[in-house]
Amino acid sequence: MRLSRRIAATTGILAVALGGLAAAAPAAQAAPADCVAYLAVEGYTSMITGTACGYGANGPAGAATCASLLTGVEGVPATIAARACAYAGR
Repeated sequence: MRLSRRIAATTGILAVALGGLAAAAPAAQAAPADCVAYLAVEGYTSMITGTACGYGANGPAGAATCASLLTGVEGVPATIAARACAYAGR
């Protein structure tokens, strides 16, 4: 077998294997909708809450941004904001 065919075959097998690993990866568990729903129950509904909850789904830095938006712009108490942003990050 020629070297170019071996390289092509190896590359094809590697692509199939990596594609299978990507397909087997778990889906993201972030739930900005849970954050928005919690805030609505607490009486806070606006476009800012949806945006903040979207940021909250992006890990610790996103949670800090989420809490900052909620407390600063919307006037949500810090405890409610922290809980809502935690719901977004689930």
